[in-house]
Amino acid sequence: MISGPIGLTGGIASGKSTVADLFRGWGCLVLDADAISRRALDKGTPCYEATLRAFGPGILLPDGAIDRKAVAKLVFSDESARATLNGIIHPYVRKRLNEETEKALRDSPGRLIVWDVPLLFETGFDSDVTKSVTVSAPQKLRIERIRARDGATRAEALRRIRAQMPDREKVRRVDYVIRNTGTLLQLEQRSREVFNELMQTMDR
Repeated sequence: MISGPIGLTGGIASGKSTVADLFRGWGCLVLDADAISRRALDKGTPCYEATLRAFGPGILLPDGAIDRKAVAKLVFSDESARATLNGIIHPYVRKRLNEETEKALRDSPGRLIVWDVPLLFETGFDSDVTKSVTVSAPQKLRIERIRARDGATRAEALRRIRAQMPDREKVRRVDYVIRNTGTLLQLEQRSREVFNELMQTMDR
């Protein structure tokens, strides 16, 4: 029986965001880990202060806001710096996801709650969800999507894909797989099947 949130994951350009939108349209509360992560560095948050202590005033813009591009450039080239930043942001995101989930369970006990987390397993957030779903697509197709969407080279697209957990490993770990290899209608149909199965197993 499902009594907590569902974890939704998938590699870059797999179609995960499209599936999240479908679930949202069917009445799910979708909590976006990336959106929370982006707000984590806003002025006044605990993460802002911790990041400033970790990396120094050189990461600040003239108005006192953190220069996100500068931080991204720094952590991209330094594994230790990336681990430090993740150690600041990931616990904050996890705390916010759990807080929002607890509130939603109180306010709407019959509603399906979905955590949209690209790095569900890498961050260990999978231990907080009741069931997990991944959206899977062939690497060749994902490369084409990244190049068309972002104007990236094939090498750049491949580097982004390889920076994440392999698709086959996600497929091995989750409870449900949504394969995105055809049309949008086919993706919607498979997503609806998974949604219906999850709804049928909810702890009401």
